[in-house]
Amino acid sequence: MDEGAGLAHILAEVPLYAPADEPRRGRVSSTTLEPGGGRLLKAVVDFGSTPEGADLGPNLEVATRLWERAEPPGERDLRAFCAERDLMERRARDPLGARSFALPEDARWSRQVLVVDGRECPATVLTTAGSWVAAAETGRGVLVRVFTPAPGPGPRVLRRLTDPAELEPLRGRG
Repeated sequence: MDEGAGLAHILAEVPLYAPADEPRRGRVSSTTLEPGGGRLLKAVVDFGSTPEGADLGPNLEVATRLWERAEPPGERDLRAFCAERDLMERRARDPLGARSFALPEDARWSRQVLVVDGRECPATVLTTAGSWVAAAETGRGVLVRVFTPAPGPGPRVLRRLTDPAELEPLRGRG
């Protein structure tokens, strides 16, 4: 599969988002397939964090996850989506630390609004000394999560990516 076709396939399967004012091209850093199948369920786009070259700005990540349960996601689901990303960050920084498994004492939950393609979406926000993470349901069977290192806040206005040229070429890990 050529590069443009691979990115076009991802864009067709899972809606990907970028901050509305982000000038940099995003990089698809991970995808998740459904168990036992080949359909995409989740994709993550990074901005300013590349495996090669100098970082051009703050690390920023926007993840999209398809929601396939009959009942809409609740607060617990949104908190889990936020906590998952915060846990990944803490484990990356302190992989052997027992304290990295639980939310830190400074963890604070709040509610804010993400604007996704012009639509206001109530968001659950987790703020810690190490990260700012917001998650919202877009109303279209899609969860979106924004992560940035502390202090935050991260971008709250997102636009949908529609053209493979808005993304860096796919790279394998070597």
